Amino acid sequence: MKQTFDFERFTPPVLNENILRRELEKRTERRRTVLLAVAGALFEVVFILLGLLCWNTVPALTLVGIGLAVASMMGSGVIAIVYTQKGGASYGPVYENSNI
Repeated sequence: MKQTFDFERFTPPVLNENILRRELEKRTERRRTVLLAVAGALFEVVFILLGLLCWNTVPALTLVGIGLAVASMMGSGVIAIVYTQKGGASYGPVYENSNI
């Protein structure tokens, strides 16, 4: 049977505790970033709904508030797109710099 991979060509990377801890920190940082982005979007949606509830009382202030919330949402979207296009932090293979 022909093997598709040649495992004797290179040695696998050595994993140590520092590399695994760094990877764990990166994952928790990504998780916190996603939670913060979701919380910000929900806050802006609540701000828009609160503005719609106040429409009968002060319509001009409601329009300003909703306009600011929409502008903030658009700015957040642009920042998220730029961050993902530029790559943000480097999350390459964990074995690139194994002497840490």
